[in-house]
Amino acid sequence: MATVALVNPQLVSSGWDRGWQPQTMDDALPRHSLLFLSGPLKEAGHEVVLVDLRMLSGWAEYERLLGRCSPDFVCVTAHTAEAEAALECCRRAKAVLPGCSTVAGGIHFTMFPDLGVGEGIVDFVIRGEGELSLPELVNDPAAFPRVSWGEPPDLDALPFSDRELYPDYAERTGFSIWDLPTPLVDMITGRGCPWQCRFCCGPGEQNLFTAPSPHEPGARRPLIRRRSVANVLDEMEQLYNRYRFRSVVFHDDQFVIQPPWVEQFCAGLQRRGFVERGIRWWAASRSDVICRQPELIAAMRDAGLAVISIGFESFSDRMLEWMRKETTRDENLRAAEICHDLGLTIFANVIFGMPYSDGVWYPEDDEASLAAIRQIRPRHFSPSFFDPIPGSWLYDWTIERGLLIAERPLATGDRTPEQAKVTGVDYGWLSDQLDAYRRECEPAVTLRVPLRRRLWDVASKPLPEKIGAVRRRLNRLFSR
Repeated sequence: MATVALVNPQLVSSGWDRGWQPQTMDDALPRHSLLFLSGPLKEAGHEVVLVDLRMLSGWAEYERLLGRCSPDFVCVTAHTAEAEAALECCRRAKAVLPGCSTVAGGIHFTMFPDLGVGEGIVDFVIRGEGELSLPELVNDPAAFPRVSWGEPPDLDALPFSDRELYPDYAERTGFSIWDLPTPLVDMITGRGCPWQCRFCCGPGEQNLFTAPSPHEPGARRPLIRRRSVANVLDEMEQLYNRYRFRSVVFHDDQFVIQPPWVEQFCAGLQRRGFVERGIRWWAASRSDVICRQPELIAAMRDAGLAVISIGFESFSDRMLEWMRKETTRDENLRAAEICHDLGLTIFANVIFGMPYSDGVWYPEDDEASLAAIRQIRPRHFSPSFFDPIPGSWLYDWTIERGLLIAERPLATGDRTPEQAKVTGVDYGWLSDQLDAYRRECEPAVTLRVPLRRRLWDVASKPLPEKIGAVRRRLNRLFSR
Protein backbone atom coordinates (compact mmCIF):
# COMPACT_ATOMS: atom_id res chain seq x y z
CA MET A 1 0.00 0.00 0.00
CA ALA A 2 1.23 3.48 -0.88
CA THR A 3 0.25 6.91 0.40
CA VAL A 4 -0.93 9.15 -2.43
CA ALA A 5 -1.36 12.91 -2.06
CA LEU A 6 -3.88 14.40 -4.51
CA VAL A 7 -3.10 18.08 -4.96
CA ASN A 8 -5.43 20.87 -6.07
CA PRO A 9 -3.27 23.88 -7.16
CA GLN A 10 -6.28 26.19 -7.54
CA LEU A 11 -4.76 29.57 -6.66
CA VAL A 12 -5.73 31.66 -9.70
CA SER A 13 -9.52 31.34 -9.50
CA SER A 14 -9.43 31.04 -5.71
CA GLY A 15 -6.49 31.57 -3.32
CA TRP A 16 -4.71 30.65 -0.12
CA ASP A 17 -7.08 30.06 2.81
CA ARG A 18 -10.10 30.80 0.65
CA GLY A 19 -11.46 27.28 0.99
CA TRP A 20 -12.28 27.78 4.68
CA GLN A 21 -14.49 30.81 4.21
CA PRO A 22 -15.79 30.56 0.63
CA GLN A 23 -16.88 33.72 -1.12
CA THR A 24 -17.36 32.26 -4.60
CA MET A 25 -18.13 28.95 -6.27
CA ASP A 26 -14.42 28.53 -7.03
CA ASP A 27 -13.69 28.70 -3.31
CA ALA A 28 -16.42 26.29 -2.23
CA LEU A 29 -16.76 23.44 -4.70
CA PRO A 30 -14.49 20.39 -4.58
CA ARG A 31 -12.10 19.48 -7.40
CA HIS A 32 -14.00 16.66 -9.12
CA SER A 33 -11.02 15.35 -11.07
CA LEU A 34 -9.44 14.49 -7.71
CA LEU A 35 -12.69 13.00 -6.39
CA PHE A 36 -12.83 10.72 -9.43
CA LEU A 37 -9.23 9.59 -8.83
CA SER A 38 -9.63 9.01 -5.11
CA GLY A 39 -12.16 6.17 -5.32
CA PRO A 40 -10.14 3.88 -7.63
CA LEU A 41 -6.98 4.51 -5.60
CA LYS A 42 -8.76 3.52 -2.39
CA GLU A 43 -10.26 0.45 -4.08
CA ALA A 44 -6.70 -0.54 -5.03
CA GLY A 45 -5.77 -0.43 -1.31
CA HIS A 46 -3.88 2.85 -1.22
CA GLU A 47 -4.18 5.63 1.34
CA VAL A 48 -5.30 8.92 -0.18
CA VAL A 49 -4.54 12.35 1.27
CA LEU A 50 -6.07 15.59 0.02
CA VAL A 51 -3.80 18.61 -0.36
CA ASP A 52 -5.95 21.54 -1.49
CA LEU A 53 -4.02 24.80 -1.65
CA ARG A 54 -7.25 26.73 -1.05
CA MET A 55 -7.29 25.21 2.45
CA LEU A 56 -3.70 26.14 3.30
CA SER A 57 -2.16 29.43 4.38
CA GLY A 58 0.83 29.31 2.01
CA TRP A 59 3.76 27.29 0.73
CA ALA A 60 5.22 26.82 4.19
CA GLU A 61 2.08 25.05 5.36
CA TYR A 62 2.07 23.00 2.15
CA GLU A 63 5.56 21.75 2.92
CA ARG A 64 4.70 21.02 6.56
CA LEU A 65 1.65 19.02 5.48
CA LEU A 66 3.69 16.94 3.03
CA GLY A 67 6.28 16.35 5.74
CA ARG A 68 3.62 15.09 8.15
CA CYS A 69 1.78 12.74 5.78
CA SER A 70 4.97 11.73 3.90
CA PRO A 71 3.29 10.56 0.66
CA ASP A 72 4.99 8.16 -1.70
CA PHE A 73 3.30 9.88 -4.66
CA VAL A 74 2.35 13.53 -5.08
CA CYS A 75 -0.21 13.82 -7.88
CA VAL A 76 -1.29 17.22 -9.20
CA THR A 77 -3.84 18.23 -11.85
CA ALA A 78 -3.84 21.56 -13.65
CA HIS A 79 -5.64 23.86 -16.02
CA THR A 80 -3.31 26.20 -17.92
CA ALA A 81 -3.74 29.03 -15.41
CA GLU A 82 -2.71 26.62 -12.65
CA ALA A 83 0.29 25.08 -14.39
CA GLU A 84 2.89 27.27 -12.65
CA ALA A 85 1.43 26.48 -9.24
CA ALA A 86 1.29 22.78 -10.15
CA LEU A 87 4.98 22.77 -11.07
CA GLU A 88 5.78 24.58 -7.83
CA CYS A 89 3.86 21.87 -5.94
CA CYS A 90 6.03 19.21 -7.55
CA ARG A 91 9.24 21.19 -7.05
CA ARG A 92 8.60 21.68 -3.34
CA ALA A 93 7.50 18.06 -2.92
CA LYS A 94 10.87 16.96 -4.28
CA ALA A 95 12.64 19.29 -1.87
CA VAL A 96 10.71 18.08 1.17
CA LEU A 97 10.53 14.40 0.19
CA PRO A 98 13.38 13.58 -2.23
CA GLY A 99 12.21 9.98 -2.48
CA CYS A 100 8.64 10.72 -3.53
CA SER A 101 7.38 10.40 -7.10
CA THR A 102 5.54 13.31 -8.69
CA VAL A 103 2.73 12.72 -11.17
CA ALA A 104 1.06 15.45 -13.27
CA GLY A 105 -2.21 15.34 -15.19
CA GLY A 106 -5.12 17.46 -16.32
CA ILE A 107 -5.71 19.37 -19.52
CA HIS A 108 -2.50 21.44 -19.54
CA PHE A 109 -0.15 18.50 -18.98
CA THR A 110 -2.17 16.50 -21.50
CA MET A 111 -1.50 19.12 -24.15
CA PHE A 112 2.09 19.84 -23.03
CA PRO A 113 3.33 16.55 -21.51
CA ASP A 114 7.04 17.44 -21.46
CA LEU A 115 6.53 20.33 -19.07
CA GLY A 116 8.66 19.77 -15.98
CA VAL A 117 9.78 16.27 -17.00
CA GLY A 118 13.14 17.32 -18.43
CA GLU A 119 14.05 19.27 -15.29
CA GLY A 120 13.29 16.34 -13.01
CA ILE A 121 10.39 18.19 -11.37
CA VAL A 122 7.75 15.83 -12.75
CA ASP A 123 8.46 12.10 -12.76
CA PHE A 124 5.35 10.95 -14.63
CA VAL A 125 2.69 12.55 -16.80
CA ILE A 126 -0.61 10.77 -17.39
CA ARG A 127 -2.33 12.34 -20.36
CA GLY A 128 -6.10 12.26 -20.58
CA GLU A 129 -7.96 10.21 -17.97
CA GLY A 130 -6.27 8.67 -14.96
CA GLU A 131 -8.81 6.64 -12.99
CA LEU A 132 -7.54 3.32 -14.34
CA SER A 133 -3.91 4.16 -15.05
CA LEU A 134 -2.95 6.06 -11.89
CA PRO A 135 -3.59 3.09 -9.54
CA GLU A 136 -1.57 0.90 -11.92
CA LEU A 137 1.29 3.41 -11.89
CA VAL A 138 1.25 3.56 -8.09
CA ASN A 139 1.29 -0.25 -7.94
CA ASP A 140 4.27 -0.57 -10.30
CA PRO A 141 5.92 2.71 -11.33
CA ALA A 142 8.84 0.90 -12.94
CA ALA A 143 6.48 -0.44 -15.59
CA PHE A 144 5.39 3.04 -16.70
CA PRO A 145 7.13 5.40 -19.13
CA ARG A 146 7.63 9.00 -18.11
CA VAL A 147 4.74 10.10 -20.35
CA SER A 148 1.76 7.91 -21.19
CA TRP A 149 -1.90 8.08 -22.13
CA GLY A 150 -4.36 7.03 -19.46
CA GLU A 151 -6.76 4.25 -20.35
CA PRO A 152 -10.29 5.65 -20.84
CA PRO A 153 -12.62 4.10 -18.25
CA ASP A 154 -16.17 2.83 -18.54
CA LEU A 155 -17.83 5.69 -16.67
CA ASP A 156 -20.52 3.47 -15.17
CA ALA A 157 -17.86 1.13 -13.78
CA LEU A 158 -16.14 3.89 -11.80
CA PRO A 159 -17.00 4.49 -8.15
CA PHE A 160 -18.95 7.67 -7.52
CA SER A 161 -16.99 10.85 -6.79
CA ASP A 162 -15.33 10.41 -3.40
CA ARG A 163 -16.74 13.42 -1.58
CA GLU A 164 -15.36 12.05 1.69
CA LEU A 165 -11.98 13.20 0.43
CA TYR A 166 -13.14 16.61 1.70
CA PRO A 167 -13.82 16.12 5.41
CA ASP A 168 -15.96 19.27 5.46
CA TYR A 169 -18.00 18.43 2.37
CA ALA A 170 -21.30 18.51 4.30
CA GLU A 171 -20.52 22.08 5.35
CA ARG A 172 -19.67 23.00 1.76
CA THR A 173 -23.15 21.98 0.61
CA GLY A 174 -24.44 24.99 2.54
CA PHE A 175 -22.81 27.45 0.12
CA SER A 176 -25.48 29.00 -2.10
CA ILE A 177 -24.74 29.37 -5.82
CA TRP A 178 -26.85 31.40 -8.25
CA ASP A 179 -29.77 31.67 -5.81
CA LEU A 180 -30.24 27.90 -5.72
CA PRO A 181 -31.50 26.57 -2.37
CA THR A 182 -29.12 24.72 -0.07
CA PRO A 183 -27.90 22.13 0.68
CA LEU A 184 -26.36 22.07 -2.80
CA VAL A 185 -24.26 19.35 -4.43
CA ASP A 186 -22.48 19.30 -7.77
CA MET A 187 -22.02 16.47 -10.25
CA ILE A 188 -20.61 15.57 -13.66
CA THR A 189 -22.61 13.22 -15.89
CA GLY A 190 -20.41 12.94 -18.99
CA ARG A 191 -17.15 13.75 -20.74
CA GLY A 192 -16.45 15.42 -24.04
CA CYS A 193 -17.83 18.19 -26.24
CA PRO A 194 -18.50 17.91 -30.01
CA TRP A 195 -18.16 21.60 -30.94
CA GLN A 196 -15.07 23.34 -32.34
CA CYS A 197 -14.94 26.80 -30.75
CA ARG A 198 -11.65 28.49 -31.56
CA PHE A 199 -11.18 30.04 -28.12
CA CYS A 200 -11.28 26.63 -26.40
CA CYS A 201 -7.97 24.85 -25.80
CA GLY A 202 -8.01 22.28 -28.53
CA PRO A 203 -11.09 22.28 -28.09
CA GLY A 204 -10.08 21.20 -24.62
CA GLU A 205 -12.43 18.31 -23.97
CA GLN A 206 -11.57 16.83 -27.37
CA ASN A 207 -7.90 16.82 -26.31
CA LEU A 208 -8.53 15.53 -22.81
CA PHE A 209 -11.09 12.78 -23.43
CA THR A 210 -9.72 10.62 -26.23
CA ALA A 211 -9.12 7.04 -27.32
CA PRO A 212 -6.64 5.45 -29.75
CA SER A 213 -7.70 5.89 -33.36
CA PRO A 214 -8.67 2.56 -34.99
CA HIS A 215 -7.54 3.84 -38.40
CA GLU A 216 -4.29 5.72 -37.74
CA PRO A 217 -1.64 4.11 -35.49
CA GLY A 218 -0.47 6.46 -32.76
CA ALA A 219 -3.27 8.96 -33.33
CA ARG A 220 -6.09 9.76 -30.93
CA ARG A 221 -9.77 10.44 -31.55
CA PRO A 222 -12.20 12.38 -29.34
CA LEU A 223 -14.18 10.12 -27.02
CA ILE A 224 -17.51 11.71 -26.11
CA ARG A 225 -19.63 9.62 -23.77
CA ARG A 226 -21.95 9.83 -20.84
CA ARG A 227 -22.83 7.84 -17.77
CA SER A 228 -26.10 5.96 -17.99
CA VAL A 229 -29.19 7.70 -16.70
CA ALA A 230 -29.57 5.01 -14.03
CA ASN A 231 -25.98 5.53 -12.85
CA VAL A 232 -26.45 9.30 -12.45
CA LEU A 233 -29.77 8.86 -10.66
CA ASP A 234 -28.22 6.26 -8.34
CA GLU A 235 -25.53 8.75 -7.32
CA MET A 236 -28.17 11.42 -6.78
CA GLU A 237 -30.12 9.09 -4.49
CA GLN A 238 -26.97 8.28 -2.53
CA LEU A 239 -26.21 11.97 -2.14
CA TYR A 240 -29.78 12.78 -1.18
CA ASN A 241 -29.79 10.11 1.52
CA ARG A 242 -26.51 11.50 2.86
CA TYR A 243 -26.95 15.27 2.53
CA ARG A 244 -30.67 15.86 1.85
CA PHE A 245 -29.69 18.31 -0.90
CA ARG A 246 -32.18 20.71 -2.45
CA SER A 247 -30.15 21.73 -5.52
CA VAL A 248 -27.69 20.21 -7.97
CA VAL A 249 -25.14 21.92 -10.23
CA PHE A 250 -24.30 19.77 -13.27
CA HIS A 251 -20.83 20.79 -14.44
CA ASP A 252 -21.02 19.16 -17.88
CA ASP A 253 -19.63 21.56 -20.47
CA GLN A 254 -22.83 21.05 -22.47
CA PHE A 255 -25.74 19.24 -20.86
CA VAL A 256 -27.78 18.79 -24.05
CA ILE A 257 -25.51 16.82 -26.37
CA GLN A 258 -27.72 13.72 -26.71
CA PRO A 259 -31.38 14.81 -26.48
CA PRO A 260 -32.70 11.24 -25.93
CA TRP A 261 -30.45 10.92 -22.86
CA VAL A 262 -31.79 14.19 -21.48
CA GLU A 263 -35.38 13.07 -22.08
CA GLN A 264 -34.73 9.82 -20.20
CA PHE A 265 -32.99 11.71 -17.41
CA CYS A 266 -35.91 14.10 -16.94
CA ALA A 267 -38.32 11.16 -16.87
CA GLY A 268 -36.08 9.46 -14.31
CA LEU A 269 -36.12 12.52 -12.06
CA GLN A 270 -39.90 12.40 -12.14
CA ARG A 271 -40.03 8.65 -11.55
CA ARG A 272 -37.60 8.62 -8.63
CA GLY A 273 -39.31 11.44 -6.79
CA PHE A 274 -36.75 14.24 -7.18
CA VAL A 275 -39.30 16.52 -8.83
CA GLU A 276 -41.85 15.81 -6.09
CA ARG A 277 -39.19 16.74 -3.51
CA GLY A 278 -38.71 20.08 -5.25
CA ILE A 279 -35.08 19.51 -6.28
CA ARG A 280 -33.79 22.40 -8.42
CA TRP A 281 -30.80 22.25 -10.73
CA TRP A 282 -28.38 24.17 -12.94
CA ALA A 283 -27.10 23.09 -16.37
CA ALA A 284 -25.40 24.60 -19.42
CA SER A 285 -26.58 24.68 -23.01
CA ARG A 286 -26.11 26.53 -26.29
CA SER A 287 -28.45 29.02 -27.92
CA ASP A 288 -28.77 27.04 -31.16
CA VAL A 289 -29.65 23.90 -29.20
CA ILE A 290 -32.27 25.79 -27.20
CA CYS A 291 -33.81 27.18 -30.40
CA ARG A 292 -33.95 23.73 -32.01
CA GLN A 293 -35.20 21.93 -28.89
CA PRO A 294 -37.51 24.31 -26.97
CA GLU A 295 -39.76 21.41 -25.97
CA LEU A 296 -36.77 19.61 -24.44
CA ILE A 297 -35.81 22.72 -22.46
CA ALA A 298 -39.43 22.84 -21.24
CA ALA A 299 -39.17 19.20 -20.15
CA MET A 300 -35.97 20.05 -18.27
CA ARG A 301 -37.80 22.93 -16.57
CA ASP A 302 -40.62 20.58 -15.58
CA ALA A 303 -38.02 18.20 -14.15
CA GLY A 304 -36.47 20.87 -11.93
CA LEU A 305 -34.15 22.93 -14.13
CA ALA A 306 -34.05 26.40 -12.52
CA VAL A 307 -30.91 28.10 -13.88
CA ILE A 308 -29.61 27.64 -17.42
CA SER A 309 -26.12 28.77 -18.37
CA ILE A 310 -25.87 29.91 -21.99
CA GLY A 311 -22.56 30.55 -23.72
CA PHE A 312 -23.69 33.49 -25.86
CA GLU A 313 -20.03 34.65 -26.16
CA SER A 314 -20.97 37.52 -28.51
CA PHE A 315 -23.94 39.24 -30.14
CA SER A 316 -21.95 40.24 -33.21
CA ASP A 317 -22.56 37.80 -36.07
CA ARG A 318 -19.12 38.34 -37.55
CA MET A 319 -17.47 37.66 -34.19
CA LEU A 320 -19.54 34.52 -33.64
CA GLU A 321 -18.44 33.30 -37.06
CA TRP A 322 -14.82 34.22 -36.29
CA MET A 323 -15.02 32.28 -33.00
CA ARG A 324 -16.50 29.34 -34.91
CA LYS A 325 -19.31 29.28 -32.37
CA GLU A 326 -21.85 28.03 -34.96
CA THR A 327 -24.57 30.29 -33.56
CA THR A 328 -26.01 33.66 -34.56
CA ARG A 329 -27.10 36.85 -32.83
CA ASP A 330 -30.74 36.07 -33.61
CA GLU A 331 -30.39 32.59 -32.11
CA ASN A 332 -28.88 34.11 -28.96
CA LEU A 333 -31.81 36.51 -28.59
CA ARG A 334 -34.38 33.84 -29.39
CA ALA A 335 -32.84 31.40 -26.91
CA ALA A 336 -33.05 34.03 -24.18
CA GLU A 337 -36.69 34.68 -25.06
CA ILE A 338 -37.50 30.94 -24.87
CA CYS A 339 -35.84 30.64 -21.46
CA HIS A 340 -37.58 33.76 -20.13
CA ASP A 341 -40.94 32.44 -21.34
CA LEU A 342 -40.27 29.17 -19.50
CA GLY A 343 -39.51 31.07 -16.31
CA LEU A 344 -35.87 29.96 -16.24
CA THR A 345 -33.11 32.03 -14.69
CA ILE A 346 -30.44 32.84 -17.28
CA PHE A 347 -26.71 32.74 -16.53
CA ALA A 348 -25.20 34.62 -19.47
CA ASN A 349 -21.58 34.15 -20.60
CA VAL A 350 -20.05 36.75 -22.94
CA ILE A 351 -16.45 37.24 -24.12
CA PHE A 352 -15.16 40.81 -24.51
CA GLY A 353 -11.93 42.20 -25.94
CA MET A 354 -11.38 39.69 -28.75
CA PRO A 355 -9.63 40.99 -31.89
CA TYR A 356 -11.27 40.22 -35.24
CA SER A 357 -9.68 38.20 -38.06
CA ASP A 358 -7.64 41.22 -39.21
CA GLY A 359 -6.02 41.45 -35.77
CA VAL A 360 -7.91 44.61 -34.82
CA TRP A 361 -10.24 44.94 -31.84
CA TYR A 362 -13.46 46.77 -32.72
CA PRO A 363 -15.34 48.26 -29.73
CA GLU A 364 -18.61 48.19 -31.67
CA ASP A 365 -18.65 44.37 -31.47
CA ASP A 366 -18.53 44.53 -27.68
CA GLU A 367 -21.01 47.40 -27.64
CA ALA A 368 -23.44 45.18 -29.56
CA SER A 369 -23.02 42.48 -26.92
CA LEU A 370 -23.65 44.89 -24.06
CA ALA A 371 -26.72 46.29 -25.81
CA ALA A 372 -28.10 42.77 -26.23
CA ILE A 373 -27.41 41.90 -22.60
CA ARG A 374 -29.30 45.05 -21.57
CA GLN A 375 -32.18 43.77 -23.69
CA ILE A 376 -32.05 40.24 -22.28
CA ARG A 377 -31.53 41.31 -18.66
CA PRO A 378 -30.18 37.97 -17.39
CA ARG A 379 -30.31 37.39 -13.66
CA HIS A 380 -26.64 36.40 -13.71
CA PHE A 381 -24.11 37.91 -16.10
CA SER A 382 -20.60 36.45 -16.40
CA PRO A 383 -18.45 38.68 -18.62
CA SER A 384 -14.93 37.57 -19.39
CA PHE A 385 -12.01 39.19 -21.18
CA PHE A 386 -10.59 37.20 -24.08
CA ASP A 387 -7.52 35.34 -22.90
CA PRO A 388 -5.67 33.23 -25.50
CA ILE A 389 -5.10 29.81 -23.99
CA PRO A 390 -2.16 27.64 -25.12
CA GLY A 391 -3.50 24.79 -27.22
CA SER A 392 -6.37 26.80 -28.68
CA TRP A 393 -6.59 27.85 -32.32
CA LEU A 394 -6.78 31.50 -31.30
CA TYR A 395 -3.66 31.21 -29.12
CA ASP A 396 -1.57 30.15 -32.12
CA TRP A 397 -3.21 32.92 -34.16
CA THR A 398 -2.35 35.62 -31.61
CA ILE A 399 1.27 34.39 -31.55
CA GLU A 400 1.50 34.53 -35.36
CA ARG A 401 0.04 38.04 -35.35
CA GLY A 402 2.28 39.24 -32.52
CA LEU A 403 -0.75 40.21 -30.44
CA LEU A 404 0.04 38.37 -27.21
CA ILE A 405 1.23 40.63 -24.41
CA ALA A 406 1.58 38.07 -21.61
CA GLU A 407 5.23 37.36 -20.87
CA ARG A 408 4.31 34.16 -19.04
CA PRO A 409 2.17 31.89 -21.26
CA LEU A 410 1.38 29.70 -18.24
CA ALA A 411 -0.35 32.68 -16.65
CA THR A 412 -3.04 32.68 -19.34
CA GLY A 413 -6.46 31.17 -18.84
CA ASP A 414 -7.81 33.58 -16.21
CA ARG A 415 -11.28 34.70 -17.31
CA THR A 416 -10.96 38.04 -15.50
CA PRO A 417 -7.32 39.01 -16.04
CA GLU A 418 -5.75 41.63 -13.84
CA GLN A 419 -3.50 42.66 -16.73
CA ALA A 420 -3.89 43.14 -20.47
CA LYS A 421 -3.40 40.00 -22.53
CA VAL A 422 -3.57 41.15 -26.18
CA THR A 423 -2.52 44.37 -27.91
CA GLY A 424 -4.92 46.99 -29.16
CA VAL A 425 -7.70 46.42 -26.61
CA ASP A 426 -8.79 49.28 -24.36
CA TYR A 427 -9.29 47.32 -21.14
CA GLY A 428 -9.98 50.47 -19.16
CA TRP A 429 -12.87 51.32 -21.47
CA LEU A 430 -14.19 47.77 -21.21
CA SER A 431 -14.04 47.83 -17.43
CA ASP A 432 -15.84 51.18 -17.37
CA GLN A 433 -18.59 49.83 -19.63
CA LEU A 434 -19.10 46.77 -17.45
CA ASP A 435 -19.10 48.88 -14.29
CA ALA A 436 -21.73 51.15 -15.83
CA TYR A 437 -23.85 48.15 -16.71
CA ARG A 438 -23.53 46.80 -13.17
CA ARG A 439 -24.61 50.11 -11.65
CA GLU A 440 -27.53 50.36 -14.03
CA CYS A 441 -28.83 46.81 -13.72
CA GLU A 442 -28.14 45.70 -10.16
CA PRO A 443 -29.89 44.19 -8.28
CA ALA A 444 -31.77 42.85 -11.30
CA VAL A 445 -28.61 41.05 -12.39
CA THR A 446 -25.40 39.90 -10.79
CA LEU A 447 -21.91 39.85 -12.28
CA ARG A 448 -18.93 37.73 -11.42
CA VAL A 449 -17.26 39.85 -8.73
CA PRO A 450 -13.64 40.92 -9.34
CA LEU A 451 -11.02 39.58 -6.95
CA ARG A 452 -10.23 42.93 -5.38
CA ARG A 453 -13.90 43.47 -4.53
CA ARG A 454 -14.19 39.97 -3.10
CA LEU A 455 -11.21 40.66 -0.84
CA TRP A 456 -12.88 43.84 0.40
CA ASP A 457 -16.09 41.89 1.06
CA VAL A 458 -14.13 39.45 3.22
CA ALA A 459 -12.48 42.25 5.15
CA SER A 460 -15.83 43.90 5.82
CA LYS A 461 -17.57 40.79 7.20
CA PRO A 462 -19.29 41.20 10.57
CA LEU A 463 -17.37 40.10 13.63
CA PRO A 464 -19.38 36.85 14.22
CA GLU A 465 -18.47 35.61 10.74
CA LYS A 466 -14.80 36.41 11.34
CA ILE A 467 -14.95 34.48 14.62
CA GLY A 468 -16.50 31.51 12.78
CA ALA A 469 -13.67 31.53 10.26
CA VAL A 470 -11.06 31.59 13.04
CA ARG A 471 -12.82 28.74 14.83
CA ARG A 472 -12.79 26.58 11.68
CA ARG A 473 -9.12 27.39 11.16
CA LEU A 474 -8.21 26.37 14.72
CA ASN A 475 -10.23 23.17 14.46
CA ARG A 476 -8.37 22.30 11.30
CA LEU A 477 -4.95 22.94 12.82
CA PHE A 478 -5.58 20.96 16.00
CA SER A 479 -7.15 18.02 14.15
CA ARG A 480 -3.89 17.25 12.32
